[in-house]
Amino acid sequence: MNTVITGDPIRVGERELLPLAQVTFSGRRRVSLTGRGTMAQVWAVARLRPIAIVERGDQGERRISIRDETARLLSGLLLAAILIPLLLEVAVRLYRRE
Repeated sequence: MNTVITGDPIRVGERELLPLAQVTFSGRRRVSLTGRGTMAQVWAVARLRPIAIVERGDQGERRISIRDETARLLSGLLLAAILIPLLLEVAVRLYRRE
């Protein structure tokens, strides 16, 4: 379940900054009835990610998005970690074939 929440407004001079964050909840529960009793298991995960800042001032309201550069960088590194060994394997096989 995804929900967007707002933080407490922050006054900066004549402007007001309002942080926005996305909260993602995930969980699972399981109950087992056995001859010896009852067993229950529960786990839950919550992820809080800042997504934007809303700036309110004399000139109106504007939304400033927050990009997750770390996630983009890690995704690129993961892609390189998958592709480079595959390309090297193909190059070695082509070299040995000749």
